[in-house]
Amino acid sequence: MAKAIPTSTSLPLGATRPAITSADSQSQWQLAWRRLRRNKPALIGGILIILYISAGLFASTLSPHNPVQANSGQDYRPAFWRTTSPAGKTYDAKFPLGTDQLGRDVLSRVLYGTRSSLAAGLLPAGIVLLIGSLIGFFSGYLGGMPDNILMRITDVFYAVPTELLLILVMITMGESALGRAASGVPLFLLSVAVVSWSGLSRQVRGSALALKDREFVEAARSLGASNGEVIARHIFPNSLGILIVWTAFAVPRFIILEAILGYIGLGLKPSITGKEFFVTSWGRAFLDAYSVIGNNPDYMIVITVAVSLLVVSFTFLGDGLRDALDPRMTRK
Repeated sequence: MAKAIPTSTSLPLGATRPAITSADSQSQWQLAWRRLRRNKPALIGGILIILYISAGLFASTLSPHNPVQANSGQDYRPAFWRTTSPAGKTYDAKFPLGTDQLGRDVLSRVLYGTRSSLAAGLLPAGIVLLIGSLIGFFSGYLGGMPDNILMRITDVFYAVPTELLLILVMITMGESALGRAASGVPLFLLSVAVVSWSGLSRQVRGSALALKDREFVEAARSLGASNGEVIARHIFPNSLGILIVWTAFAVPRFIILEAILGYIGLGLKPSITGKEFFVTSWGRAFLDAYSVIGNNPDYMIVITVAVSLLVVSFTFLGDGLRDALDPRMTRK
């Protein structure tokens, strides 16, 4: 009797199909990368973000001076594009971007501020991703009563104004042990994470609702996969594009939020010795620059350009990622 040849639907229970390795086939991520490479603004934005991250990580090496050191007799020095400041001080090549009212080097303060502001943007985004995605995935996938309970909790947090809560938390807990630890970064992270996850959880829930009835999810459930395994192996990978694009747009929003708080004196705490990892932030730099804008407007110009370039870079990268990961894009 001739042995039956297995068909595409007669695989043994638990067996997996071999991956397609044809050179002509392209995965979704390969297609997305090809689209992204053709988006010049997104690539430029990505390169600038890498440069900013590198500048923040190696600020202690790149900074020509101690960012909190007051250089006697070097106050109000202009930046390199100006020979004399409105205060009558001449340009000094040792301070290419000028100095503030205490003679502190603006370039060094901007570099160290890059480190703090990127941390204020990236770290809250990571926490929000964890909280929002977990709640959204389980809410959308489980449905029923768990979905109703989780979404009602989400509605409560969604109704809380983020900026108002941050101001209240920084005022009431800014001088506490948590507020003083690591220049106030942990307090800022927790405050942002508490109220910022609700919007992401709604997006993730919608993706889970759209995916949970797909054929590959039904097949995984029929093979005995648990809810956690289905979410981790099938729902999450197919929702990764949403999470990536959300992160690209959320990070600059958190950076601007920290800058706003710092401008009104409620942001990250400035360092006194300059030896801490978080010495100053762009929000504090905005406050310092505004206080000396009449005698040295270059400080405000420098910090405004630094913040604007980073925010625009994340915006361009987010737009590029959204277009590249859009499944409705035709193959080109």
